[in-house]
Amino acid sequence: MTTPDYSDLFASLDAAATTAPQPSVPAPMYASDTDAILAASKAITGEATVPGMARPFLPHQAAAYNYVIDSIARRGSAFVGDDMGLGKTQVALAAIAQYGRGLVIAPPVAWAGWADDCRAAFPNLRIAQIKGRKVEHDAQGNVVLPDADILFISDDALTLRAWLTNGIDARKRFVLTNLVTDWCNVMVRDEIHRDKGADGRPAKPTSRARLMLMVGEALIARNVPRIGMSGTILTNRPIEALIPLQILGGKALVMDVTPGARNVVGFAYTYCNPTTNGFGTSFAGCERNKMPQLHDLLRRTVYVRREKTDVGNLPHGGWLVKPIALNGVLTRYRRIEREFLDLVREEEGPEAMWRKARAEAITRMQAMWEEAGVAKAAATVEYVADLLDDPDRNGAPVIVFYYHQAAFDALLNGFAARHISCGIINGQVTGDRRRAQINAFQAGRHQVMLAQIKAAGMAVTLTAAPDAVFHQVPWSAGDVAQAASRNLRADDISRARAAEGGNVTWHVMQAAHEDGKPTFDMAMWDVLERKAQVCDAVNAGRPITMPTESVMQAALDQWYASAS
Repeated sequence: MTTPDYSDLFASLDAAATTAPQPSVPAPMYASDTDAILAASKAITGEATVPGMARPFLPHQAAAYNYVIDSIARRGSAFVGDDMGLGKTQVALAAIAQYGRGLVIAPPVAWAGWADDCRAAFPNLRIAQIKGRKVEHDAQGNVVLPDADILFISDDALTLRAWLTNGIDARKRFVLTNLVTDWCNVMVRDEIHRDKGADGRPAKPTSRARLMLMVGEALIARNVPRIGMSGTILTNRPIEALIPLQILGGKALVMDVTPGARNVVGFAYTYCNPTTNGFGTSFAGCERNKMPQLHDLLRRTVYVRREKTDVGNLPHGGWLVKPIALNGVLTRYRRIEREFLDLVREEEGPEAMWRKARAEAITRMQAMWEEAGVAKAAATVEYVADLLDDPDRNGAPVIVFYYHQAAFDALLNGFAARHISCGIINGQVTGDRRRAQINAFQAGRHQVMLAQIKAAGMAVTLTAAPDAVFHQVPWSAGDVAQAASRNLRADDISRARAAEGGNVTWHVMQAAHEDGKPTFDMAMWDVLERKAQVCDAVNAGRPITMPTESVMQAALDQWYASAS
């Protein structure tokens, strides 16, 4: 990647910031007392009363709300980074109740959760979903909007462009509509990590990341509060936090979390272990020793974060890795593996293969990953059947996460043969059907929920299951964390389970050769387990031990070392 240039994005912002009126928000509690701000970002108890709130805050939600209101008073923005399942939505709804008309930008699958939480917590607030790409305008050219207190819009790039822009001007900048320039009194960007762009910059001038940067710029100029929400501020690398931070706080916020930087690119040079090659500078790495600094500075500016283990009164969660020696079902896998191993040797090792034929390497690794998922399906079905038959579990259901369609087909057929009822969450099950599947599972009408990892990674609560089985794991450590949070959330079921001394367990199914020799499946998990620590470094301030290579390349190295 070449060094990004953000000068055009912030030229007008710097000028506007000096003339815009001060926001009409409460005075900050802590002002410049960064130690008090740091303590508040970790607080697990608090008290707050919000007019019109029908469902009281849990103590940790009240503490987060207090931090958000203070952060907005200090900086105009806040980042709610609480661990997944701790109730960030109600905190954001309370902030909307405080400031007035709220624009919520979120993945479309989040709509049902927002609507349900709004009805339960703030029944007097009217929430409406604006959707589609055919938008009505009035005589003045303004977008015609529903009469509501909260407008929810999908973060699909084309939908956002239809509702938030009136095209592109001569400078190739979006012309924003009245929804941004007038109507919105507070903006909430749910799952803001999705605006990471491509290596710290928008992938193209018309991309969602570029549009969100301009929305953030316009709201900063108007002093409209901005709230970001994500349980994973980065999914793989520090560079992925750069655009979300600019959306929330512009150049000023990036500079404040990057001591000594003269521009926003300084963030990349400080935290991303830049390397140069014949094509420019790459910021795909991570400066391990500076992650605690980044975490600390985020908390001292806009970031509130608590983990489930901090909050208490939730079940203990643990991981159980289950290697499975597969006899007689790895014939196709072994052929794919052997052919790939020969190819890597021809290319003189994995490093040379990755450098000269990366696309081919990824295709071959994908094939091994998928075939291992198919091969171990029968073993996973048997393992889950044993869990369901365990009398100590009292008939509790089980989640089974998968990735590939071929693995889904094999699992579904296996469960059907055993007359095990299954719910399904994937890309084909959307809207009301998706909500019905979730409700049926939570009510005990399905024994198993077959959940595609990406499709079920957000806006899904499956706490009826104390056990989740990862039949397959994805490349992304962030996706693993998102999926694992589906059955450990701050709801009544989880708190009741904790009160009874119950636990939550995540089972990772590992395909192995008959002699126990690892497959590519096992190499992937080993890398993910180590790589996930980079997420913890920013999300929870933990130390990390992570190679700078991507998960794919690291998995290739790991597999080749064991297979050779």
